[in-house]
Amino acid sequence: FLLIEGDTFYELRVLEDLTKTAYRDCLSVTEESGSGDEAFVGLTYGFVTKVSKDRHQLASISGELLGIMRLSLQTFERMVALWKAANNPLLNYEYALLEVTNPIERPALFFNDLIWGDIDSDEDQHRMVNYIYPRLLRKENPLNIDNLVAHLSHIFSIPIDSSQVVIAPVGGMSNKNFRVEYAGKSYVLRLPGVASETMVDRSNEHTNSQIACQLGINPPIRYFDAQTGIKLADFIVGAQPLGQATIQRVEYLDRIAKILHKLHDSAMRLSNDFNGFTELRKYEHTLEELGISVQDKDALLIVPKLQARINELGVSLAPCHNDLVAENFIKDNLGNLYLIDWEYSSMNDPMWDLAALFLESEFTRQEEEAFLSHYESEQTSVSREKITIYKILQDTIWSLWTVYKEEQGADFGDYGVNRFQRAVKGLSYYGGSDEK
Repeated sequence: FLLIEGDTFYELRVLEDLTKTAYRDCLSVTEESGSGDEAFVGLTYGFVTKVSKDRHQLASISGELLGIMRLSLQTFERMVALWKAANNPLLNYEYALLEVTNPIERPALFFNDLIWGDIDSDEDQHRMVNYIYPRLLRKENPLNIDNLVAHLSHIFSIPIDSSQVVIAPVGGMSNKNFRVEYAGKSYVLRLPGVASETMVDRSNEHTNSQIACQLGINPPIRYFDAQTGIKLADFIVGAQPLGQATIQRVEYLDRIAKILHKLHDSAMRLSNDFNGFTELRKYEHTLEELGISVQDKDALLIVPKLQARINELGVSLAPCHNDLVAENFIKDNLGNLYLIDWEYSSMNDPMWDLAALFLESEFTRQEEEAFLSHYESEQTSVSREKITIYKILQDTIWSLWTVYKEEQGADFGDYGVNRFQRAVKGLSYYGGSDEK
């Protein structure tokens, strides 16, 4: 049978895979969520060797237990017998399982790129309703399979039957992404989301992503239609996106810094320039043309002051990614790290990328300084004041982006509202000092 925690939700594939596995007992593991209530797991050759809610007790963390496992009647009876004999009524079932089994009896299925969560508080429920559930709907409500096969037939220039391919959704915030198994190879098919043609220049994306491929930081692209934005790229074997709970690990900070240095320090010229203040005005203009109102618009009156301060500090342009959410960093089965999704890439101020990295993954000030210890050097200066200003600007831009996308039918919960509120808070606290 399946042992399921009542406050946990997840994708359907977790149930399907646990039901189909040949193991009598089987645990489910995924990347760390950063929820604060994780049961951290140590895996050895696919078997659970350690479980602890104290991360200090594990030399190497492989992931986090999901609140669902396959359990045989024999193992369950052993767990019940242990609990009856124990003098601790608060014994967690995970530790009871460890007590009555050997590692070879604890195989685990690892679920990469899983949308899931649990609800232990009102804050968790708010996050589930407004963030996680909308993402789950977008992922588990994919486009018609016949349409996807038609796209593949066009891409490969030969008729393809649905029986020849295996297609599975792999998520995405604004686009539809699918893993495709065809002719012995694995790919990722990207179909642009609603209204993306207004906000993204696909020709620029095509050129810039190919440059990133040349730098060795983007997986090879096999097909790109600059008119429609449809893209087919190689699937990264063992692909595991970083998350907010993992991106701040020391083992990744240095590697991310090296990727950004390879990009920022390259002599490559991306096909377009980006100015955050110009972009903000473009979004405002687009919303005005569509008759879409923005609440607390007066808060934006201070933006020209920020632009004047940036001009005083000076801007040097370099190739930038501009969208450094944790999930855009992908680790393969050999431990190599890639940076994907070049929709918003351009020549820009490298401090914009650092601001995005810190903002999107909610780095603390201490974590920011830890990263900068890998990035900053005598040859590479860092302006913390510019990072602060760019954080405010990014929150403002992405909140207006969300307003526009939701007017076109997308649903991001209160993502945009929260980002705008954080931007307003940043504007009110901004003091214009590099020591801030």
